[in-house]
Amino acid sequence: MLRNCHTLRLALILMLAFSSHVLFAQQSLNSANDAATGSRSWKLGTELDVLPYALGGYYGSAFLGHDGWRFRGVAARSDTPSFLVTNGFEKKRTDAYALLADRFLGSKRTQLKGFWVGGGGEYWQSRIRQENTSNFTHYDNFVLTAGGGYVWKLSNHFYLNPWSAMHVVVSGDRNINVSGKMYQQPRFTPEGSLKLGFIF
Repeated sequence: MLRNCHTLRLALILMLAFSSHVLFAQQSLNSANDAATGSRSWKLGTELDVLPYALGGYYGSAFLGHDGWRFRGVAARSDTPSFLVTNGFEKKRTDAYALLADRFLGSKRTQLKGFWVGGGGEYWQSRIRQENTSNFTHYDNFVLTAGGGYVWKLSNHFYLNPWSAMHVVVSGDRNINVSGKMYQQPRFTPEGSLKLGFIF
């Protein structure tokens, strides 16, 4: 199983790397047409999410947008606050890798601003331990995500993006033996935060 986990993680990292390569290649292919027409039909950008950093982790994403659609690759790490962890357990940390698609709504959708809804798949690699112990137990989940938010442009290149989502565990370990005590990974995990975005 450990080998399968490493293989899955490697596959997702390669997918993210390939997606980023495609994003930059597509942007380059369209640059001449953009310059000639004065428009930017394909938009490339990145976002930082406040919540993972506030929880001692990190967040990074790259996206490609066109005609009201946005396609994102995400890598993030966050520590779960202790009040959200089942009594008797602590130090839960999750590394997440995601591929997501969003659709903007309304008359400004081609500018990738305003309300949006979206979803996709995520691979979570988590660790947790019993309180007052030093040995971590590691486990993995595949998760489906659906959510939405609002992109508020501050300038041509910078924006704020408040958002919320629901994550649903669809496969992987949910009942985990942590040093002899059973921990249950919640099937549903709500989340909300604020992203800072850059687009060009």
